[in-house]
Amino acid sequence: MGKKFKLLLLTLGALTLFSACSSVYTDDEMKARGVVMFLSKMGSTSFEKRWQTTNKAAIVENFKNGVRDGELRRYYLNGNLLMKLYFEAGKVEGPWEDYYPNGKLLMSGQMKANKEVGNWKYYDENGNLLGEAPYDQIPKAIRDAKEKNIEQFWKDIKSGK
Repeated sequence: MGKKFKLLLLTLGALTLFSACSSVYTDDEMKARGVVMFLSKMGSTSFEKRWQTTNKAAIVENFKNGVRDGELRRYYLNGNLLMKLYFEAGKVEGPWEDYYPNGKLLMSGQMKANKEVGNWKYYDENGNLLGEAPYDQIPKAIRDAKEKNIEQFWKDIKSGK
């Protein structure tokens, strides 16, 4: 029991000191996330960060063997899904979907080892399919909308909303 407790404290300390997420999560959330990551070495676990102003989910991520594994979801402040993607042993792998703030699909495609692969579908704000192309050929306006939504999400998180 003593060795496991020391390992837990070491893991929490390292996560607190070296995590790139420290500006995203509160100290308590970092500690809880560290515990979840540690516990994932014994089986799959998940962590949820909530919006402070609405208490709705902001980020839901899953871990296995100490790394992200399984579905990751981020939500707008209004509760609508911002993005959904999947990890396999710490790498982005499988379907990826981005959404407009109104809840309509913005784009979707496949990932393989952290890279966009194949054709991606992209949509207007009403959910109408506009086209399908390799990720780097998706119209700039669509990719800019995705980036703007993500930037606003992180601004809202960091401002404590």
